[in-house]
Amino acid sequence: MEIKKVGVMGCGSMGLGVAQVCAQAGIPTVAVKATPGSTDKIRAGLEKSLGKMVERGKMTADHRDSTLGLLQLTNREEDVADCDLIVESIIEDLETKKALFQRLEGIVSPQALLTTNTSTLSVTAMMAVCKHRVRVAGLHFFNPAPVMKLVEIIYGFETSDEVIDTLNVFCKKVGKDPVIVQDTTGFIVNRLLTPYMLSAIRLLEMGTGTIGDIDHAMKSGAGHPMGPFELADYIGLDVVEAMTLNIYQDMHQPHVSSPHTLTRLVQLGYLGRKTGKGFYDYSVKPPMPNPALQHPVA
Repeated sequence: MEIKKVGVMGCGSMGLGVAQVCAQAGIPTVAVKATPGSTDKIRAGLEKSLGKMVERGKMTADHRDSTLGLLQLTNREEDVADCDLIVESIIEDLETKKALFQRLEGIVSPQALLTTNTSTLSVTAMMAVCKHRVRVAGLHFFNPAPVMKLVEIIYGFETSDEVIDTLNVFCKKVGKDPVIVQDTTGFIVNRLLTPYMLSAIRLLEMGTGTIGDIDHAMKSGAGHPMGPFELADYIGLDVVEAMTLNIYQDMHQPHVSSPHTLTRLVQLGYLGRKTGKGFYDYSVKPPMPNPALQHPVA
């Protein structure tokens, strides 16, 4: 099966990024805004982002114009009816995603592939509410989707080999580097990455090192481009906590439970870069460690 048209459910940073990737690769794409309201602001933001790419010489003006021409923004789920592939990228809540999959089965053709961009939730749980289960799979892009090369293609319990092969070809067509994964909570990257960030928080709580020193050690000593606290702030601490909860419910091991400091920051609304403060304070330049966390109490 050839993917000739893509529908993306959700126009947050991840959903819009996936839609941009598809349109840049020359594939007509429909992006559906999952919340009420106009799509004008989203399109204006995309136009501005692509304009900056043109200014920096990373994209030609013609390519920008063709990308924008191939990308339709809408509020209507029905507008994905003729798409060959759906990529769900809405809120990371299993029941909400399952309800969307049930609605999509009444909209798209039985041959259309239904995929989820979830980072830790069960693909099989979403598949379970569908009538045509063999065409359901995971397609986990990484943020920011236009930049990050990796895509995890996830087998649900009844996903067919043919669907995985089709998704593998599609990912390469849009310039991504796919890996095929079984439906294990967190898949490969987040199954390894989440405990790493949690361990760094526990080292902070134990007084082993400061935020800055732990980040510096992992960048300088392990060659990581970002330290664990910088990474957590970049992902969003609410997202990190949600991934932690999902993995803990699967493993029930203390090392993957949410540390006190992470829970408190999320409760306070300090979610990282997107709110201006998390482990770091982004209201100052360069960002400095959050003063409240210099001597955290576990």
